[in-house]
Amino acid sequence: EAMKCLGFLKGSHCPHYDGELDIRHSYHKLIYSGAIQAGIAADDGVAIHYIEQNISNIVSSRPKAKAYKVYLDNKVMKVIEEELQTNFLGSY
Repeated sequence: EAMKCLGFLKGSHCPHYDGELDIRHSYHKLIYSGAIQAGIAADDGVAIHYIEQNISNIVSSRPKAKAYKVYLDNKVMKVIEEELQTNFLGSY
């Protein structure tokens, strides 16, 4: 279920993209139906740094964790995921 948040960034956001059962499918379904706008999804352990409305950097504490741009391609009526460059911080 979509929930309203602070609203200072445009679009939607989905945290825990790889960490909760069925969340990826639910996010796609909400975007496909038009219930929410396209947005950015982040796996567990990923942080996204914005400057104004633009992504400045994406970092991860897990080697394979990523962030994704998720949107509806109206030409083929399919939700598309584009992997965004995510910088692994390394192990401590």
